[in-house]
Amino acid sequence: MRKAPNEPPPDKRGHVCPPSAATHPKDRWESLFVYSFITRFTQLRGKVDGLNSPMDFEEALLSHEPHTVMTQILTRFVLNLKPGTRNVSTDQISSTLSGVLADYSKSSERTVFWDDDLEVNVDPFRGVDGGFFAADWDTKLKILRQLVELQLTHSAGVKSLIDCAWGVGHGKHKKKEPADVPIPDPSDPYSRENLSFSPIGQDSSRKRYWVVDESPRVYLSTNPWKVTSTIQTVSSTREEYVALIETLKTSAPSKPKLKVERAHQNLIVALEGRLEAVDKELSRIQRARKKAEQRHLFLAQAEIRQTRTRRQTRRPDYVYYDAENSDNEKDEEYKYQENDGSVDDDTDFMNSRSDTASASGFRRAATDMGRRRSTRTAAVNNSAKRSAAEADPWTQWRGERRSARLGAPPEAQLDEPPSKRARTEDTLSVKSGGSDVVIDSSIDLPVEKPVQAKHSGAAAIKPTEVAMEQIGGRKKSRFWYYAVEPIPAAPIAAQANGSGNPRGAGSDFTSSESTAAPRLEVSLSPAPSLDED
Repeated sequence: MRKAPNEPPPDKRGHVCPPSAATHPKDRWESLFVYSFITRFTQLRGKVDGLNSPMDFEEALLSHEPHTVMTQILTRFVLNLKPGTRNVSTDQISSTLSGVLADYSKSSERTVFWDDDLEVNVDPFRGVDGGFFAADWDTKLKILRQLVELQLTHSAGVKSLIDCAWGVGHGKHKKKEPADVPIPDPSDPYSRENLSFSPIGQDSSRKRYWVVDESPRVYLSTNPWKVTSTIQTVSSTREEYVALIETLKTSAPSKPKLKVERAHQNLIVALEGRLEAVDKELSRIQRARKKAEQRHLFLAQAEIRQTRTRRQTRRPDYVYYDAENSDNEKDEEYKYQENDGSVDDDTDFMNSRSDTASASGFRRAATDMGRRRSTRTAAVNNSAKRSAAEADPWTQWRGERRSARLGAPPEAQLDEPPSKRARTEDTLSVKSGGSDVVIDSSIDLPVEKPVQAKHSGAAAIKPTEVAMEQIGGRKKSRFWYYAVEPIPAAPIAAQANGSGNPRGAGSDFTSSESTAAPRLEVSLSPAPSLDED
C-alpha cells in the first residue's frame, strides 16, 4: 500500500475569531467591550458633552471628521498608558496615538495587528492618510480595542482598581506580610460587582442578553466562550425595549420546569424591573442634550453679537474763528503786513508755542497753517493789552489799596474794583454834591449793624463821645471803632501850636479834613470781642 505524499497540515488557528459581516458598529462585540470599559474605569460618560449612551459612542465612531467625543476618549486612554503626555489636542492626538502604539508594538507580545507572515506587529496607520479620524470605523474600533487591552495589562491605575476590587495584595511572599486589602462595598463604583460585566440573563434557547448601562440598548449574543460567537443589537429605543419584553413573554413557556425555562422567566422579570431606570436615563439624556444645544447656540450668538456698548462717536473738531469771517480771512491770508513796532515777533513766537502745546494744539496749529502770525486774534489782543498798559501803568493795580503819595488816581485807592454793572431802567440816578451815584434797585443792600461800644473798662466810651465805624480818610475794621467827640470850632493854627489835643498823638486826633463847625475830636478804641457779644 502506497502512502500519500506528505502534505502540509491545515492551518487551524482556533484562537482567531472569524471575520465579522457586520455593517454597523452596534453589531460588533468590540463596541460593547470598549464602551463597557469607558463606563466602568473612566468618568467620561456624562461629563463629556455628547457621550451619554452607546449610540453616542457609535455616532462618534462613524464620523470621518475630528469628533469631540472620540478625541476625549483617545486622550483618556493615552494618559492612562503614558501619564504626562502633553500633545493630546485634536490636531495632534493622531500622531501621539501612533507613537504610543509603536512603543507597545516593539515587544514580542501579540496585538490585534499581529502579522503571522512577518511575525511582527504592523502599524495600523500604514496606508491611512489623515491619521485616526480619516480611517474607516472598523480600523478605529480595532485600535480602541487594542488600547483597552493594553490598559488592562499595563496601566498601573487600572490594575490597582482591579486588585483593590478583588482584594489582591502584592508582596505577600515577604516575611512581614502586609495587611489584607479591604474589599470595597457593593455600592462603591469600583467594587467587584460594578467592575465585572455579566449578562443580565438568557432565554430558553440559551442566548445571552447584555445591558451595559441604564439606556434601552440591549445586546443579544450566542455562547461567548466559543470563537464563533456572534453578537447583535436587539433594542436601542424605549419602544424597541418594550417590544422585546413582549416578544419574550410570547415565547415564554406557560409552566417552566427546566432550568433554562426558569431562566427565561427571570430574564423577563429583570428587563421589566429596569424599565423605570430606563425612563429616568432617557430624561437625563434629553436634559443634557438640551443644555448642550443652548450652550452651542450661545457660543454661536456670541460670535455674531457686537460686544461694544459705547456709542460710535467721531472725534470733535474745534473751530477757533467765526465761519462768516473765514471768507474774508482767506483773501488776506498771504498779504504781507509791515511790522510797525507794536507787535513783538519774539513774544508772538512764544505765544504760538504755548498754543500748540495745549490739548488742542495740533488742530490749532492746523487751522493757523498758511496765515501770518500778525493776523491772528491772539497777537492783536496781546498788542492791544501792551499798548493800554504803556498808556496807563496804574491799570495793573486791580483791587488793591494804594497810597495817594505815590500819585495813584482815586479809583486805584479803593479796596474793591468799581462796579461794572450796566445802567438799566431799574437803576436810579441820584446826584450828590455834583457826582452821580448809581443805585441798583434790584440788589439787596446789606443792612449795617449799629456799632456796639464799650461802656466799661479802659476802652470805655465817654458820655461826650459818639462811636463810629469809619470816618473820612480812615480805614474801616472789625477790630476797632472811632470815638468821636464834637468840639467847638477852633483855628487851625491853634491846633498846630499844640493847644487842641491834650491827650497826645497816640490816642486822639483832630480831623483836619474840614474847617466847618462843629469840629470832631476822634479817639481810636478797640471794638468789643466776639466772646463779649
